[in-house]
Amino acid sequence: MFLFILAAFSGGIILYFTAGKKLLRRIEIMEGDLERYSEVISKMAEVQSRTFEKFSGRFEELEERILDLSVPSQDPEMPLEKRHQVLSLAKQGVSLDEIVQRVKAPVGEAELILNLRKYKNGMIKNSATPKRTAAHVS
Repeated sequence: MFLFILAAFSGGIILYFTAGKKLLRRIEIMEGDLERYSEVISKMAEVQSRTFEKFSGRFEELEERILDLSVPSQDPEMPLEKRHQVLSLAKQGVSLDEIVQRVKAPVGEAELILNLRKYKNGMIKNSATPKRTAAHVS
């Protein structure tokens, strides 16, 4: 009977260590898989970031090109058209007062359009408004 208990106990210990080794091996495999997945996801995020930057720049280029090619309509009350007119004239170096007269927009609205453009392009420093003598947009 003692031998039977000893054999059962020994078998249990062997089974425990064998199963423990298998479990440890599975954990190591899973950790390796997680590490590889993490690397792949990191690379995918980098690719997405580069793609976003690339297309963001292209959208800005397209917006500039559209601005250059836009033909002012006879209805200056259209908000989008007015924005394009203000930015296009400012890019040509037309003064703020002249822009206001041509587009028939309030001075504050024209200044706001120009300041938003500068802010969007990250060019605004510590100045609140452009000078009234000349308005320039990059």
